[in-house]
Amino acid sequence: MNVDSNQARKALVAFVIERELLKIGKMTLDQVTSRLYEEHHCYLGDCYEHPEYLAEVLKRLFGNSHTVIAESIKKELADFTEHKQIERFLKIISG
Repeated sequence: MNVDSNQARKALVAFVIERELLKIGKMTLDQVTSRLYEEHHCYLGDCYEHPEYLAEVLKRLFGNSHTVIAESIKKELADFTEHKQIERFLKIISG
């Protein structure tokens, strides 16, 4: 895999997560990013390689409603599921 294309997919995933959280509200984005950093010392871009962190934070903050956020992210990334890492990311955050 090309390093540049991997970085591009990582940036795409981070952008989609941020945009979908901002659709809910800036406070939601702030809560999620704060928790990711406090609990896992990571940023949105790191969720591409560690989707379990995002899944855990969303479940903790939103309970069963986390599935709505996961589905909106999944919908936005649906055209990119031919990439194994994005497919893995979506499977983990949806679980």
